[in-house]
Amino acid sequence: APGYVTCKKNVLPPVCPDGYTQLGNIGDDVPGYGVGHMKGIRSKAECAAKCNDRDDCQGKDDCVFNGLEDATTERQTGRAPGYVTCKKNVLPPVCPDGYTQLGNIGDDVPGYGVGHMKGIRSKAECAAKCNDRDDCAAFEQGK
Repeated sequence: APGYVTCKKNVLPPVCPDGYTQLGNIGDDVPGYGVGHMKGIRSKAECAAKCNDRDDCQGKDDCVFNGLEDATTERQTGRAPGYVTCKKNVLPPVCPDGYTQLGNIGDDVPGYGVGHMKGIRSKAECAAKCNDRDDCAAFEQGK
């Protein structure tokens, strides 16, 4: 139509949100659903927030949470054109308030101590469970 102009939006390549680093190249994918998959997530920032709530989440791709073993470029054997896989910038584990680290990271007290709980997703949750028990003096929690 005379006097009209058609303008196409400049689309920037996907980038990872703060606290994450791109893993591999755009379109590289770790096949499967990792440690979790969420639908209805509308942004990388929202997905990152969901991943940050989980100690077992090391990265995300279209809000598929990948565990530590999948958060490597070697595991990216699939293709998902236009998607970016973002790996969480992981700091060394730190004990929550009221607790002090024993030994070195990775040291383990063999066995299950005074109790063993499955489904605990964070050190804070594990500490709360320990605080609820008079016989609990320490805890260890990992991926």
